[in-house]
Amino acid sequence: MTNRSRHRAARRSILSPRVRTVVLEFLITAGILFLIVTTARWIFAPDAPLGSVLRGRAAFVALGVFFGVVNTVIIHYSMSRRTAGHMNPSVSIGLWLLRVFPGRDVLPFCVAQMTGAVAGVGLARLVWGADVGVPQVGWAAVAPQPDWGFWGVLTAETVAQLICMTAVAALLIRPRWEWLIPGVVGLCITGFIMILGPMSGGSVNPARQFGPALWAGNFGFLTAYLIGPVLGAALAAGLAAALRPPLLPAVVDPPVVPAAPPAPATPPAPPAMAVDPLAVACTTVGATEGTVCPDTIPPELLRDDPHRI
Repeated sequence: MTNRSRHRAARRSILSPRVRTVVLEFLITAGILFLIVTTARWIFAPDAPLGSVLRGRAAFVALGVFFGVVNTVIIHYSMSRRTAGHMNPSVSIGLWLLRVFPGRDVLPFCVAQMTGAVAGVGLARLVWGADVGVPQVGWAAVAPQPDWGFWGVLTAETVAQLICMTAVAALLIRPRWEWLIPGVVGLCITGFIMILGPMSGGSVNPARQFGPALWAGNFGFLTAYLIGPVLGAALAAGLAAALRPPLLPAVVDPPVVPAAPPAPATPPAPPAMAVDPLAVACTTVGATEGTVCPDTIPPELLRDDPHRI
């Protein structure tokens, strides 16, 4: 065993599988937020080289496609390894309500995701400097258009997550279709960024907005961005439970009781016939020796024979 293998085995022995999964969730969420801030800096900053190419809605289309693919890859890897990869507190809560994620891991995952989002934005600030805080970038915090109020943002976030989690729930109840989940979630994320991004912000992830908003000190509509996705995930879980076909009661076969052996049937009485005196003589004690008995004896004379079948 090499030194690297020994060090890796030692780390695994120190951290339990549950702790390793939570730490991985923190790292993945931090990485995705770092990418979000990085792309915002290189698209929306005044000196960004991509700013002259991606303008207006084209920028949201490019961001939607990019992060849709990134999330698809991460979720596919996570499902194949059965590890972390939610990156979204509302997803963890929704999967718990769908009874496919343990309840004891919901709080650790949500904490890891929220703190990972803050760490990811901080890493982007460390790498790219003050450019991530200019008004055009704004730490990559999303914001609605001026004509969007609190209830409009809350409704958009709720409906968006309701659609996504309902699609996930529909695939989860059919095991042979689970492999479609990464692609479906990726398409949903692409659509949210492309359609809702220029309108309501299109966060649909409490952690995605929490980290940038905390660094930017911009808490406008933060409550809507935090509550909306969780509410949508809860509604999706309730809808899935209501539409799930009821389980049929198990049919239990009654115990097999061995049948009692049939009672020997009493042979029907033959029609009345004359008794042969010679036959009577053959069954009478003290019959004279040398009496010749007939070959057939009437059945009624043999009913008491215990050896007769």
